[in-house]
Amino acid sequence: MSVRFTNVVKRYGATPAVAGISFIVESGTLVTLLGPSGCGKTTTLRMIAGLELPSEGRIEIAGRDVTNLSATERDVSMVFQSYALFPHMSVLENVAYGLRRSGVAGAEATQRALEGLAQVGLEGYGQRQPSELSGGQQQRVAVARALVLKPSVLLFDEPLSNLDARLRRQMREEIRELQQRLSLTVVYVTHDQQEAMAVSDRIIVMNAGRIEQEGSPRDLYERPATPFLARFMGESNPAKGQVRRLDRARVIVRLGSTEIEVGDSSAKEGAATVAVRPEAITVEAAPGPANALPGTIAKASYLGTHMEYSIDTAAGTLFATCPRVERPLPVGASVALVLAPRGVIVVGV
Repeated sequence: MSVRFTNVVKRYGATPAVAGISFIVESGTLVTLLGPSGCGKTTTLRMIAGLELPSEGRIEIAGRDVTNLSATERDVSMVFQSYALFPHMSVLENVAYGLRRSGVAGAEATQRALEGLAQVGLEGYGQRQPSELSGGQQQRVAVARALVLKPSVLLFDEPLSNLDARLRRQMREEIRELQQRLSLTVVYVTHDQQEAMAVSDRIIVMNAGRIEQEGSPRDLYERPATPFLARFMGESNPAKGQVRRLDRARVIVRLGSTEIEVGDSSAKEGAATVAVRPEAITVEAAPGPANALPGTIAKASYLGTHMEYSIDTAAGTLFATCPRVERPLPVGASVALVLAPRGVIVVGV
């Protein structure tokens, strides 16, 4: 069941929290609303849920205009950041709660709740209290409670923010597997770029109440359209360079004394802002190979699995990672930087 926003605005007083956005979430896909705090992503999610009504514009779910309908009149379910489990109820009672409130008879509600727990791998946990579960198990209960209502659209509001790093990785894999197995239409909100890239078919990046860019995780990471996107979607080094077009599909990017051929059909010739991904930089001892960018180590940090360097160059100070921890380069060392074309991105003038 698709979700469509058309020129949706949400104001609080005179201040727009969401400033005229339009997008489509196709049926059976997982789309993430991603952005920094205060960008409007949670307000957008709450408008899908009917917990907030738009000031202007139109919202459709499965082709039906729901713009001014209340939350109870929309076929959606939401998994909250806090999970919102009732501590005085058993796990089974928590999962069945929404069904009973919707008028589903006791025996049927219990059976559907048991099936919901099975879907999320919690068979046999029905008689436990929420306090007896781990954070990851509580999150699964919240998902099961939403799933048993068989919503057209399932909404997640920062569902993993209360979990530690290892459990976050496990749970995002489980959410993605569940969404694909059941062909659910999911709108997912997070501020974590890696989380968004791991679970999403498409990502909508928001900034200051507007859509900065939308696309697949690979598109946004490898082809950010703005300096904000290049900074926000993973680490990147801003640098000043010169662009010279070779043909319709390729350009030469000059950074300091080095030139890199980059696939780009839209970059304009002349001075440009360039984003260089740290993982695209190979750090070699000077003088290095031909056409390398000379530099000097300004800072060096050992992080166990890799080294991190800040390197002064003619194109600016570049941050780079290096897996060769057995041969760290000291501060002040002269180095040569080899730049991989896929990590050099023209993002503006």
